[in-house]
Amino acid sequence: MSQTRIFLDTNILVYAHDASSQYHIISADLLTAVMAGQFQAVLAEQNLLELYRILTNPVAMKNKPLSAVQAKELIENTYLNEVFQIVYSTESLLQQVLSLAVQKNITSAKIFDLRLAAIALSAQVDIFATFNVQDFTGINGLTPLSPQQIIAP
Repeated sequence: MSQTRIFLDTNILVYAHDASSQYHIISADLLTAVMAGQFQAVLAEQNLLELYRILTNPVAMKNKPLSAVQAKELIENTYLNEVFQIVYSTESLLQQVLSLAVQKNITSAKIFDLRLAAIALSAQVDIFATFNVQDFTGINGLTPLSPQQIIAP
């Protein structure tokens, strides 16, 4: 039986590293499960840039942001290894995102969620893990689930 392929939304990455979040424990548990080999994890380059942006933002991190060096080291040491498959965008992927945006009448910043969904579809994942399940529902071929739905209590 092949290993379940799981795409991690940025919010899971952020909460896994933000001990002050109410979602920290379940996010850290999911990340630990990935590191233990229970899932084959997929990320987009976009996830890592979003993670960097949030972890270094004093408002988002409640005045306890990471420095540029700390954020870089966390990303390199945690995510740029053999555990995570990192997917990079291509021109055909951009075309797919734009087509989906027109089909679903997506506007403004929602395009970035749609881009992650398209990347997840291109990577042929089994599950799209997110706390914003509703933002990814109704995309043909995508199975959005919350960490609570993935990790058995």
